[in-house]
Amino acid sequence: SECIGCHVMPLIDLIRHGEVEERGLLLGRTDTALSTRGWDQFERQTANRTWASIRTSPLRRAREPAEKLAALLELPIAIDGDWAEMDFGAWDGRSILELRTDARIAEQLDALYRSSDAGRAPDGESCSDLRLRIRRALTALAEAPASDRILVATHGGPIRAAISIACDIAFERTWAFRIDYGTRVTLALGRAANGSTWGEIIEVAQP
Repeated sequence: SECIGCHVMPLIDLIRHGEVEERGLLLGRTDTALSTRGWDQFERQTANRTWASIRTSPLRRAREPAEKLAALLELPIAIDGDWAEMDFGAWDGRSILELRTDARIAEQLDALYRSSDAGRAPDGESCSDLRLRIRRALTALAEAPASDRILVATHGGPIRAAISIACDIAFERTWAFRIDYGTRVTLALGRAANGSTWGEIIEVAQP
């Protein structure tokens, strides 16, 4: 619930893009398109809803449906690189099964899931890097009027980072939430007088 003296921020609907055409790959910055099913998932999760504005990752699997929705609803839309998926560096776009045939890489992948400070892919981001930019993105959203509701079209990693930051949950514990293709998570955010942020998960809607 809201705390006394808090600055109340807008409601934020975070939606993970729908299913992609190229499945089975470790998709970070690799720019692939949605499948037909992925478009359907996005459309079902956004049907009969209204927002004041839309923000989107620059990656096409999130951006293209967000741009189509913005045009349909005549809403302002902003492309924000902070909402892009984690950069998996040298592993990006490669088959997950293939990567796991290398015992060293398999161990590094598992470590990324276990701890936000466990390292990163070669030339990629760590979970801590991801959290830093998502914190910046959430701070930017705080400038919108409290009466607004904002849609953010993004990816699984940024959504987990947003939950972690808003609700003060360790990033690795967010794996308790199922965030599949097309999942929509609604967050209520507020900022206390001392500058700290509080958050509530209002809804987790599976496609």
